[in-house]
Amino acid sequence: MDNSMWGFIGIFVLCCGIYALYSFVIMKVKGEINASILLGKDYTYKKCKDKEAYIAKTAPALFVFGLVSVIYGVIDVIHCYVHTMTIVDTVAMIIFLIVLIWFGVYTRNLRNRYY
Repeated sequence: MDNSMWGFIGIFVLCCGIYALYSFVIMKVKGEINASILLGKDYTYKKCKDKEAYIAKTAPALFVFGLVSVIYGVIDVIHCYVHTMTIVDTVAMIIFLIVLIWFGVYTRNLRNRYY
């Protein structure tokens, strides 16, 4: 067990994943765009050119990002505080980083198209 600051990163990623999944549910149920996770401070969701199309394209990406974040956060917390599993944690971290980069690029391109 690695009781260091790295465990806090896993907890942070887990919380971010839960927030992303929460934002996905709010987006699907209420049709509201979470500006803090998808747009940034320079954009407002009210200026979207086609809100329904934007939600339809970003919702699956938000779900995938949230799910991968939760899975990696759980694996990292288990690795740091319960049982050492270095290979599994490393593979999960690499997958998480790939999905994080993909999510950032994908949502930036959609933001540029719809705002």
